Amino acid sequence: MLNRRIFENIFSGWANIVVTVAIAFFVSPLIVTTLGKELYGVWILIVSVTGYFTVLDFGVSTAIVRYISSSTAQSDHAKARAVYSTSILIFSIISAFILLISSLLGYFFQDFFKLYSIPRIYLYAVFLVSALDLACSLLFSVFSGSLAGLQEFKFINGTSILFNIIKTILLVFLLKLGFSLLTLALLQLLVSGFKALSQYVKIKLNYSFMRFSSEAISRTSAKMIYDYSIYSFIIAIALKLLFYTDSVVIGAFINVSEIVFYAIPATLIDYLEKFIWAIVAVLVPVISANEATGNNKGNAKFYIIGTRYILLVSMPIMVSLFFFGQDFIRIWMGAEIGENSGLVLKLLLIGFGFSFSQLLASGILKGISKHKVLAYILSAEAAANIVLSLLLAKPYGIAGVAVGTLVPLILATFATIIFTCRQLKLNVFSYMYRAYSGPLFGSLVALIFVNVNPFRSISYLAIIASSACVTFCFLIAALPVTLEKEHIKIIADKAYRIIFEPA
Repeated sequence: MLNRRIFENIFSGWANIVVTVAIAFFVSPLIVTTLGKELYGVWILIVSVTGYFTVLDFGVSTAIVRYISSSTAQSDHAKARAVYSTSILIFSIISAFILLISSLLGYFFQDFFKLYSIPRIYLYAVFLVSALDLACSLLFSVFSGSLAGLQEFKFINGTSILFNIIKTILLVFLLKLGFSLLTLALLQLLVSGFKALSQYVKIKLNYSFMRFSSEAISRTSAKMIYDYSIYSFIIAIALKLLFYTDSVVIGAFINVSEIVFYAIPATLIDYLEKFIWAIVAVLVPVISANEATGNNKGNAKFYIIGTRYILLVSMPIMVSLFFFGQDFIRIWMGAEIGENSGLVLKLLLIGFGFSFSQLLASGILKGISKHKVLAYILSAEAAANIVLSLLLAKPYGIAGVAVGTLVPLILATFATIIFTCRQLKLNVFSYMYRAYSGPLFGSLVALIFVNVNPFRSISYLAIIASSACVTFCFLIAALPVTLEKEHIKIIADKAYRIIFEPA
């Protein structure tokens, strides 16, 4: 069920995340210090506002992964080429539309957020470059989506690591020379272009059947993409509202300078989500291939074991962040940010702790084209998030905004579990027990250590030691009751060969 290629793809995704987190660890304080809280808040606002345009993806990128993976599993290269070519045409039109709207909206960005201390023409230029980067990224997502459908995650993650390192070196150099927001935007655009070029060359050299052809574009392929992507589009809108609305609410109804106190914890949560999604993204093409070949029982097994393993790798991180995260932020970003970010981090961890365990459910429902109800669930969650955040922002500040995110997350997670179990013909209570009991037992043991923790979180070393102990206690308790017998045997055999049969 879980072959070597899947594990290699997952670990390449994790390597990409480790590099990204390591870069953020060293560079984020430099960016905040160099730009200042206000300019950093402006940058987050620009990214948030332009980020809304990604909903104009219309769910096509998920359709690309879905149909290229299923068509290649059936060796239907003509269908894969039709999806590839039609998607390029769709995204070309969408990207042009984004640039047109951005050229108008960007001019009034200063007025909406009352950023009169920064020249209008400068803000306008930063906004337009960020929008251009987004438009190009949508077009280029045809390449990354096609490679994902072909399960080329090692290449995707390898090039991402390379260009991330290059971008960071250039960013640090330019910030030291005194460059500011416009430089950030231009550098991001440049790196995105080179990364897309590498993906295009990979497709051209290794998958000759994946080429753009105007003859391959048809109403049939467009309708097929539309029928799948319309609900992915609704999901994308909901997710963008969930991800970007908090910063916009804080900027509009509290203060732009307060965004940094929310953005830093949200960034840590985002990295954790990427860590988990590195597993799910690899499994989505496999799920689609299973569905195309009639292996529905395999997907049900994926759901149970996958949830269990996602919790196995994420729970120690979440427990460590919950108890030691505020001290980490204080040492990392300074006492003021640490003091004001701690409660937000804990509230977001509670909400997303529930949600992350069901990222696999989202992947499964998309992979088998049963994501219509998921779209409705996430839309209701997004609406509730906006309403609660607006109601709680004024009286309770950024903590109120976090609560406005937490409550809908938990409710939506339970709704997703119920619906996914029905689709896979699983008993909800049986699934919950089989998927959650082992990791929850490990978490209880880890919490015992937290209560007797001998390390004071006054340095990175102490936080690392505490987190390592939490992880050790969790794994000792959880592994024996979480791992599948076949996987225990594989690990044991591998360990035996390493110890007793050295090369």
